[in-house]
Amino acid sequence: MRNPRLYAYARFITVCCVAGILLPLISHALPNPDSSIAWIVDLGAHWQWLYLSGLLVAGGIASWGHKGWASAFLVVPIVWISVAPQAQVTTQKSQIFSVASANVNLDNQSPEQLIQWIAQEQPDVLVLLEVSPVYAAELKSLTGYPYRYMVPDDSPFGMALLSRSPMLNAKTILNAESIGRIEAEIFWSGHLVSVVAYHPMPPIATRYHRMRNTELAQIATRFSDEGHPAILAGDLNATPWSSAFHGLEALGLKRVTGLKPTWPAIGQGWLGIPIDHVLATKHWQVIEHHSGSDIGSDHLPVIVRLSLVAN
Repeated sequence: MRNPRLYAYARFITVCCVAGILLPLISHALPNPDSSIAWIVDLGAHWQWLYLSGLLVAGGIASWGHKGWASAFLVVPIVWISVAPQAQVTTQKSQIFSVASANVNLDNQSPEQLIQWIAQEQPDVLVLLEVSPVYAAELKSLTGYPYRYMVPDDSPFGMALLSRSPMLNAKTILNAESIGRIEAEIFWSGHLVSVVAYHPMPPIATRYHRMRNTELAQIATRFSDEGHPAILAGDLNATPWSSAFHGLEALGLKRVTGLKPTWPAIGQGWLGIPIDHVLATKHWQVIEHHSGSDIGSDHLPVIVRLSLVAN
């Protein structure tokens, strides 16, 4: 026996999920990317996995009631079509450069679980976000990273950059909100690699949305002007469907992490969103990328293994 109310709810949810899946395309089409409307659309665009799950369930129920509703599934490929481009994947195994990024959570006072994960993954460079002074002190027990630039803080914007290879010209760049990012150069395997550790303010207001997008574009422009291999890593408070990534490919900067959710970490990110990223310049190819295990944070860490493109 059919339940008219159930089908009505299913149709409503289906329409909402279809609209949500279309938001990244709408974001691209907006004439003013800095407007309040653009900010609201961008916030909604992050939740593609939730919209997809809702569409599969509600759309299935609606289609059971009337086959015409099956046409809603035509938008499913947009979830993958609308993501920011990813760097080229390669099977080359020589000269692997690995980068890990982890938001360790300000309230997490023990790096024990992080250290266990690092011992397993052995990244060349480690970017840490939300590093408190207590957490920074405890990192003394993490061996194998003699080159460190640490800016701990009791706010969510304490950071650290650790490297196995020599680190040069490390510094903190403050923005108009006095939120810093770390910029440094790593001398790795005969190459100078620029590295930026970045954790912008969550886009809870139009000005933070605008600031994040502007700063990402500025970093990408600097990388392009420098012309040598570069990496940006951190909790970007943006998913690959976000306007934060608009225009970065044209500047030679692409994401090298995947689409698996990293926040919130509960249930290995089930129905969360991927906001922890590593981005790389055109000098790199992707060998491997994945998220890590529980490190006592509300975020999952990410790691990528890269190879320089042959000249």
